[in-house]
Amino acid sequence: MRRLFLGLFVLLLAALALWAYPLLGPVVRQGALPSREGLRAPLTLLVYGSSPEYAGYHKRAPERFRGLADTILLVRLDPGANRVVVLSVPRDVWVSLPGYGWHKVNAASPLGGPELMEEAVAQVTGVRPDRYLVVSTEALRRGVDALGGVRVCVEKPMRYRDTAAGLSIDLEPGCRVLSGEETEGYLRFRKDALGDIGRVQRQQAFFHALKDQLLSPAGLLRLPRAVAAVEPYVRSDLTREERGAILGFALKRPELVSLLLPGRFGGGGWEVDQEAWRALREVYFGGGASREADLKGRLVALVYGPGQEALLERARERLRALGLRTLPHPVDLPPSRTEVLENGPGDLARALGEALGVPHRVSGEAVLGADLTLRLGGDFPL
Repeated sequence: MRRLFLGLFVLLLAALALWAYPLLGPVVRQGALPSREGLRAPLTLLVYGSSPEYAGYHKRAPERFRGLADTILLVRLDPGANRVVVLSVPRDVWVSLPGYGWHKVNAASPLGGPELMEEAVAQVTGVRPDRYLVVSTEALRRGVDALGGVRVCVEKPMRYRDTAAGLSIDLEPGCRVLSGEETEGYLRFRKDALGDIGRVQRQQAFFHALKDQLLSPAGLLRLPRAVAAVEPYVRSDLTREERGAILGFALKRPELVSLLLPGRFGGGGWEVDQEAWRALREVYFGGGASREADLKGRLVALVYGPGQEALLERARERLRALGLRTLPHPVDLPPSRTEVLENGPGDLARALGEALGVPHRVSGEAVLGADLTLRLGGDFPL
């Protein structure tokens, strides 16, 4: 019996070694293991994706991490609230870059690298990042493939081809697991009415899907392989101690909040709504508290799909009884579940979610122009 237990113990150690082996290279190069204490104070990161650069037609240049910023995120790691806040900054926000004049914010990367990107985002948001992290598009493909794909719901047909960039997008509506190449197409597609803002909203949906995948048993099993696959395609000024603290913080499974920098189309880009942004910044980047919510007269966008017209009418009746106005918002794919979304402090979403008995969350996926968004899934309470 003792030999049996000893054999099982050795087998367990061998399995653990095989699981952790892909992490050996990154740990040696980065010198970071998860810290037991995690983060002691909030840390704000500028995270952005670097578009490929080209040395000639159809020929990618060696990676310098100086391409146009394709995705721009201001990430607040808050150990006190056990929360990660991801603010998406649209690439078409205009900003005055020191020494270069007025440009769209994504141009700061090729002009001045991470340091100028930090300055540009600080001017746009009023929040100065503590550190930066630049990711190439290759990291996305390899990381998703190493995880075995990520399950995403594609809400509309997406077709686009760019032969020079080697980008081919051909996605049909439906919920399924996307490969790394398909994920890149899903996240980079912007040939629709909302342009870059629609792409930002899809990126935010992907963040939540990726979190679910990483915390699943299969995701945890494949996590070391994914870290090893991504590590060569990332550049950062994080210290060794900060990397370990972030890993320790991540093990505490913090809440994820995703936001779109509030604003509207105008002036050849995205004009920031300064009043709405101040309210968000106070709550999520300044340590302020949420306020009491008054739902009366608020506008709610009702997201529904084909065949859900009767469900739409029942939802409108319930919302009108609560003193709310409604705006039908049809989509090609019926929502997979019922939920309330708010790109705001979250007090309104919480109040409506509790009134209806449905889940709620803060996300920039909310429909533009409405105070709240209610997605009507088949589980909507009658």
